[in-house]
Amino acid sequence: MAALPVNAQAETETDDLVRLPGQGEANPDSGPGLMKLGRLVPGGGLIASFDANADGRISAAEIAAGTLAAFAAADANADGQLVAIEQQDWAANLPTRDDTLANPVRFDPNLDRVVTFQEFQAAIVQLAKNYEDASGTIEIASLSAPEPREARSDRRPPGDGLPQERNGAGN
Repeated sequence: MAALPVNAQAETETDDLVRLPGQGEANPDSGPGLMKLGRLVPGGGLIASFDANADGRISAAEIAAGTLAAFAAADANADGQLVAIEQQDWAANLPTRDDTLANPVRFDPNLDRVVTFQEFQAAIVQLAKNYEDASGTIEIASLSAPEPREARSDRRPPGDGLPQERNGAGN
């Protein structure tokens, strides 16, 4: 049996290559609260990690405190700003696999290749607004994302507006 190149072996051991942008799946080590949600909305794992009192609800104060802690964790060299590699390393260590948080453009709207705390905070606040209820609170249960639909057949049903194949007789 021929040995696979090192890169090929690594590719067969992970599903990272088939993830779609924005997918959020709880890592096996993320703890029971996130694991029972399974799939999460974009940024859902990060926001859920802000639930400091573990009551299943994330308040504005918890988002503010969580954002400070997340920025400090991401700022590996403690210089008060993030470069793309710091952000990507931080995102890789979150309790969910979430490509939206690894995307440097999400946090760097002026594209100067440096993310300040203010830019980071604005991105987290905007993301959180997508999941808030009328009182400004986020329920962890609302961070669950639906499972993807099974792959659809390439066949289309008759009457879908597309020309149907003809059998060649009388064309």
